[in-house]
Amino acid sequence: MLPRQTEPNANNALGNLLRGMMPGCAVLSENTQTFPDYPGRHSDVLITGPGRAPVVVEAEYEPAATVEQDARERLGLRVAAEQRAIEAAIAVRYPAAVENAYDVTSALRSAALDYAVLYENGGRFPTAGWLNGSVTELADLARLVSVPQREVDAAAEMMENGINGAAPVLDEMAKLKPSAAADVAALLGLADVPQTRRMACAILANALVFHDRIAGMHPEVKPLRQLAAAPEPTLQDAILDAWQSIITDINYYPIFAIGRDILLALPSAEAAALLDRLRPTAQNVSGAGVDHAHDLTGRMFQRLIADRKYLATFYTRPESAALLARLAVAKLEGIDWSDAAAIGSLRIADFACGTGALLSAVYSQIAARHERAGGGLAQLHPIMMEEVLYGCDVMPAAVHITGSTLSGVQPSVKFDKSRLYTIPYGRLSDDSVAIGSLEFLNSNSQMTLSNFSDPTLRINGNGNDMEAHAVAEIPEEGFDLVIMNPPFTRAGSDWEGSARDE
Repeated sequence: MLPRQTEPNANNALGNLLRGMMPGCAVLSENTQTFPDYPGRHSDVLITGPGRAPVVVEAEYEPAATVEQDARERLGLRVAAEQRAIEAAIAVRYPAAVENAYDVTSALRSAALDYAVLYENGGRFPTAGWLNGSVTELADLARLVSVPQREVDAAAEMMENGINGAAPVLDEMAKLKPSAAADVAALLGLADVPQTRRMACAILANALVFHDRIAGMHPEVKPLRQLAAAPEPTLQDAILDAWQSIITDINYYPIFAIGRDILLALPSAEAAALLDRLRPTAQNVSGAGVDHAHDLTGRMFQRLIADRKYLATFYTRPESAALLARLAVAKLEGIDWSDAAAIGSLRIADFACGTGALLSAVYSQIAARHERAGGGLAQLHPIMMEEVLYGCDVMPAAVHITGSTLSGVQPSVKFDKSRLYTIPYGRLSDDSVAIGSLEFLNSNSQMTLSNFSDPTLRINGNGNDMEAHAVAEIPEEGFDLVIMNPPFTRAGSDWEGSARDE
């Protein structure tokens, strides 16, 4: 007679499998002390991790008539020893093959599970029916839904309010000092219109947030609060000096180079007024505790541009990017995911990278495979940034956001350069016309509009600018994966007429 595995047996086996697949997380199964406010309730499997919201997995054998209700009852509950409550729960249906297996772990490892995500706001994914996949895919899903969305939304609202409060400074500057406003717009490769000024504010705000984020990781980087209190001539000078030191000594070039250039172009009075509004915003966002999960920078910017308020474009949503990246990376065959050097031989590109949603999602998929194979993410990060990932866009602002998102995967880890390029588009100063990344069809070597890739090409030993451009070298027929959501542009009087289709 076939054995009948109890549900606790299956839950313990599932927890053990997930623990091996999610080394950066703590995974507890059949824990009877999960919810201090409800001592009678337990969790089948609980997944927690630094900077992430706890995720509970509730599982039953088919037909699993009560599993969704059990999962939903755990939403919003406070978890012992965790500062965040449960925002998402996963309901899982075990197939009969698991219940009747001699070796429950082996059966689970090869089983196709049914599962659905339930959200605190009453949502369900999918809205009807069930997803079907392996334990590995369940681990990826748990990692994806563990982003503390309430905190992300709150931080994005702080950013949005701060940018709205700062933008009038640049609007007034455009009236009183049009030359300075034109200089700022030129740095972004855009016309001097209100949305351009808001994007300049967003870039400065993001650079300030990232500055405070790495201040606790690199001892030579002082927090913004200390810079504001330092006996420097102005806060503008203090931040410019700090960002130049970061660029020269650490890197993070795509993040701080354009922020530095914008701040440098501002007259003293406008810079002081802008920083007076944006510095508290950055400190509040940093203090919100959402900057420890690697994908939050991109998600905050997705919120800022979702209705085209700041960048009159539509970009790929994180959920769509995660699905497309998983399907694409699964097709990379013959890769030893445990070997960082083998991963370093890959070449992956997005020639219309926007906010970096697709590149970030691919990075996440590769990192998960490397981690599951026993690799270390800190050792992988410089390889991904310096060798693997190529990103191009016609807008410096987009390249800045992509650099922030990718650098934020391991913000404490230094890298020497990145392969992120702003590509010329439209009529140029020599009266020639460029068509963005499509120029690579003619040549795999192109001069970039601005150099956000290699600081050694721009900064000499004294920290002074030498060359504002870099040559983007794209390996001919050398990419293992090109993942893109190409732009679709309609005619318009300026950049506000452009749109990117989701």
